[in-house]
Amino acid sequence: MARTDLRIGDCVASPGDLSFGTFEGVALPTGGNDRLAVVIAQGKRDGPTLWLTANIHGNELAGINALHRLLTLDLCAAMAGTIVAIPSLNPAGLRTNRRHPYWDDRDPNRTFPGRKRGDEEPREPSVYERLAARLLESLRGSADYYVDLHCASIQSVGFSIRDRVLYKDEAERPKMEALSTTLDAMVGAFGFPAVVEFPSKTYIARELHKSTTGAALQELRIPAFTVELGMHSAVDRPLVGACVVGLRNMMRWAGMLAGDPEPIPALPRPPDARVRRREDGPYPPAAGILDYRVEAGAYMKEGGVVATLRDMWGRSVGDGEISVGPDTWIIGIEDGVLAYPGSAIAHVGVIENASLVERWPD
Repeated sequence: MARTDLRIGDCVASPGDLSFGTFEGVALPTGGNDRLAVVIAQGKRDGPTLWLTANIHGNELAGINALHRLLTLDLCAAMAGTIVAIPSLNPAGLRTNRRHPYWDDRDPNRTFPGRKRGDEEPREPSVYERLAARLLESLRGSADYYVDLHCASIQSVGFSIRDRVLYKDEAERPKMEALSTTLDAMVGAFGFPAVVEFPSKTYIARELHKSTTGAALQELRIPAFTVELGMHSAVDRPLVGACVVGLRNMMRWAGMLAGDPEPIPALPRPPDARVRRREDGPYPPAAGILDYRVEAGAYMKEGGVVATLRDMWGRSVGDGEISVGPDTWIIGIEDGVLAYPGSAIAHVGVIENASLVERWPD
């Protein structure tokens, strides 16, 4: 029996159909509210509820196209369960093609409810934090699975980001191990190459536990992960197509669609299935002009040169090369050619041997 009682904002699910509505966003000083578009696709048979969102960073566009392609009446006719989709979590940023909404200078993807650091002082929640808290409550009441669609640097591959599962009490660990196993299967069914998030202390310091999927996983214990669909500020159409295939395959894994998985289009991947962790780097030793010598998706052994470094006159800075450590997969290279010490020039995947289920760091 289909869940006809599901309502998100003013959008109400209808079995076998697409429903359209809005979720009330930020109240505007000029009157009215910034509204978030909501689409609910529901099958005629009961099944899980999958949340799909995109564009929490306003200049990350491809996820909107992926959701529009996925959500069709034919899908409703074939599926069991329900999809709740919000194509833009940041319409203010979308209108201005900026990462952040113009009414809140915080990264919106670090504003969801989550464990506070010990050094945090009490303060009023920001504009987006208030919206994020309401969104998370809607997730709590309806979602079985959650995927958030993003984009990365202008030159980057498509990949998934899989968070560690953090627990507070040792008695929780068996359930968290089971959640981690489910998350691995979910990411694997989607089919993009995947990297594990930063080590847990860095993860907390960067407030990634307060991201969309971080909060869903760590606070609500909903299997959730992030997808990166190539460049920001434009749309990588092949990656959009691959994402749609990946989402349908994930729905098959979840029992929402019948049939065998579809072949996913070829994507740049590391050469083996070892677990890899996301890192920023390498870092330039001094300021200068970068001349990249690799493309996103390259796999490099120790000492491989990512870029040369010169001053504005073309003279080598230092030894003139910026190299990687061992076994490095280049996920993406930074936008532009300017190098500054302390600013990473690429985003990479490195071998990860640590457990993916850990106690919350002190």
